[in-house]
Amino acid sequence: MLLLSKILLKMAKGLWLWIIAILGLKILALAGIALFSQTLSGFLGSMAEGPLSPDLLSAATGQAAGQALLGALMVLGGELLIGEAEYRCTARARLSLRKRIFSKILLLDVGSIEKIGMSQAVAAAVDGIESMQIYYSRYLPGLFYCLVSPVYLFFRLRDSSFGAAVFLLVVSIFLFPANNLFKKIVKGSKTVLVWDSFRELTGYYLESLRGLSTLKLFNQDERREKNLRDRAGNFNRHLMGMIHSNFVSFLFSDGIIYLSVFLSVVFVCTQLSRGAAALGDAVMVLMLGYGFFASVRQLMFSTHQALTGIAAAEALSGILDIDTARPRIGLNGGSAAADTFAGIRLEGVSYTYPGRDSGVRDLTMDIPRGTVCALAGPSGSGKTTLASLLLRFFDPVEGRIVIEGVPYAAQSPEELREKIALVPQQVGIFSGTIAENLRIACPGASDGELREVLDLVRLGDWLPPEGLETQVGDAGDKLSGGQKQKLGIARVLLRKAPYIVFDEATSGVDADSERDIWACIAELSLSRTLIIISHRLSTIRNADTIWVLAGGRIVESGNHRELLGNRNVYYRLVQEQAVLEGRDALETGPVKAEVL
Repeated sequence: MLLLSKILLKMAKGLWLWIIAILGLKILALAGIALFSQTLSGFLGSMAEGPLSPDLLSAATGQAAGQALLGALMVLGGELLIGEAEYRCTARARLSLRKRIFSKILLLDVGSIEKIGMSQAVAAAVDGIESMQIYYSRYLPGLFYCLVSPVYLFFRLRDSSFGAAVFLLVVSIFLFPANNLFKKIVKGSKTVLVWDSFRELTGYYLESLRGLSTLKLFNQDERREKNLRDRAGNFNRHLMGMIHSNFVSFLFSDGIIYLSVFLSVVFVCTQLSRGAAALGDAVMVLMLGYGFFASVRQLMFSTHQALTGIAAAEALSGILDIDTARPRIGLNGGSAAADTFAGIRLEGVSYTYPGRDSGVRDLTMDIPRGTVCALAGPSGSGKTTLASLLLRFFDPVEGRIVIEGVPYAAQSPEELREKIALVPQQVGIFSGTIAENLRIACPGASDGELREVLDLVRLGDWLPPEGLETQVGDAGDKLSGGQKQKLGIARVLLRKAPYIVFDEATSGVDADSERDIWACIAELSLSRTLIIISHRLSTIRNADTIWVLAGGRIVESGNHRELLGNRNVYYRLVQEQAVLEGRDALETGPVKAEVL
């Protein structure tokens, strides 16, 4: 009934002082109103009792004016400071909540991000927090104020008309739970639907923006627009339904409020006509009667946003409750004992994506330090999953991984990623300068170091006149696909990790960029341990070891000639690709020198 959300209260750390300050300022303003009303009613009452001498009239007028001015200043100061305190509380809540959700998202692994969906994360972190902050700056202070103000006014009014004070207090106490009970019904039937439809609309809109060129290419933009309008209409219907319910609630509450104030005025006027009450007492009831319900009306205005904030918090809690803790010792019963193998060793490693059959099963393999290892296999065979396991984007459900003699589970993801770097199929480029994008890997790198890694990836000669301060645009839209990929490799080189995973690093780039990238990989093979995933098998045929996966399992391993001699999965893959490329499947050449 009181809309006390455990989730939001749990996240209120650092905001309670502001909430208490807002409550205190509201009480200060209420005290000013009571003082002003008491002064005015007392002055009018004294005037009605009979004429005063000029001296007494002057003194009474001066005293009343002073007290009324003090009351007015208390109200003015309180209202001004309430606005400032609400702003500060809102800013603090927005900063705290966004920092918390973004920090949590950064800790999530790939599997968790796929589970919650990017649109849900965006809606919760942006629009959801906008609703949640109102809960702290207006609803909670208003709720406490709504409990305090009727009691305070009762004690200020009881000497003027005890009967009217009791009546107004009882009605105000009844009105509060009645209104909140109605809001609880609204929350269960309307607010969740509003938030869900809004989240669906946001996700569909973001997806449409990302795929706009594809939609236009296939002449589906008009159909997409219609679907977007339907979702917007669905959100609008749910929103209007909740607004209508709130409007009915306002009519119900306002009807009780104004009827109660009217009855209290009738009651005190009846007393006045019988001589049982003074004029000053009647004026006091008239001026403070509505004040019993002002706090309830203020709370009603913020309740709608509070309900939306609670719905957003429930969606947000699904992200915040994800367990991101990674065990440092003993993964799934695995031993934390040291291993003398110089390289990466996997023993019976398995992982399955939640709700899907794909993944890897019972992988056992050794990747010696200083070698070039390649992963081959058809799409969906588990190559990228294996790379993600090595980077600890998620942990295996079974098995054991040892890196440089240290168990995988005995290292934090941060420690692990100092040793293993990844060049993904699509490199993430951020708005800003080339230097800023490179220093993501090494914030303290000098300009000389940045230029060195750019030379290694054949970007040094390309630099525009602005040099390292060249703006790359939003998500790198001022760069070509090949330049983005090279910049990503340069960033990895700056990390100086001894192990580098290339996951389809040359797919989607032009031929010249592909040659440059493979030339860079060939140089790196002389000083780093490389794990290469490539759809072009001709580029990995001189790898020291090729591991072939199918159905998430290792089906064979060896070098290029050994695997061709087996005439198994790898042989069939090479044959199929040779047909597509119009060459002999057994063609060999100086690939080690040119590529690896």
